[in-house]
Amino acid sequence: MSSDSEPSDTENEVNRLGDCEVCGVNKAIYTCPKCEVKTCSLSCVRIHKKELECDGIRDRTKFIRMKDFNDTDLLSDYRMLEECARFVWSVKRNENKKYTRIDKDLPIHLFKLKMAARQRGIVLQFLAQNFTRHKMNTTRYNYKNRIISWRVEWVFPNVEKGPLKFVDEKCPEHTRLSELLDKYLNPDGVSFEGSNTLAYYKSVGFSGIKILLRAEKVKGSAKKFF
Repeated sequence: MSSDSEPSDTENEVNRLGDCEVCGVNKAIYTCPKCEVKTCSLSCVRIHKKELECDGIRDRTKFIRMKDFNDTDLLSDYRMLEECARFVWSVKRNENKKYTRIDKDLPIHLFKLKMAARQRGIVLQFLAQNFTRHKMNTTRYNYKNRIISWRVEWVFPNVEKGPLKFVDEKCPEHTRLSELLDKYLNPDGVSFEGSNTLAYYKSVGFSGIKILLRAEKVKGSAKKFF
């Protein structure tokens, strides 16, 4: 049994904290979990938060020396790891959350397109939004059907008066190039504006042409094709 003259645990804690580091008048009774400033009252707590721009929330990633590491710190680390595990699990479970952490400058529909292309081994890059080609690009990823629809530009160099370009909007990725080109090379195909200039290509047919893709992001790419 302790005598009335022995200090209580609360008094020992107050004495251990020392004086309030804000007013310097009263004994401190509280230590900020974040910056460890010792205060004596709510008013001093508010002053320290304002002057030090402290939110009072403990930094769970702050380095702690092994000799100072205690059971409370261990429990805090364990809980933080649990939170991280729950977050990772929720992201894997919810497809929509997969597109919320990277490339925040990209609109969500373009980021989904970029990720879908990456899954197919394609490194997709975008021009800045103020570029005309960016505004004209109608390539999209249908998230529901998981299909990329490409905007394809066909350039036919061997025509009178120089190269001639045609554009096919939203071509499903599983469509063969031969199917897309049929309307340009089939002599019996439906006529369209500019089709009469493709007489050479219609005469040689598929066996007489080569389909080339312009190289990009390589030296001399303006003259290189795959």
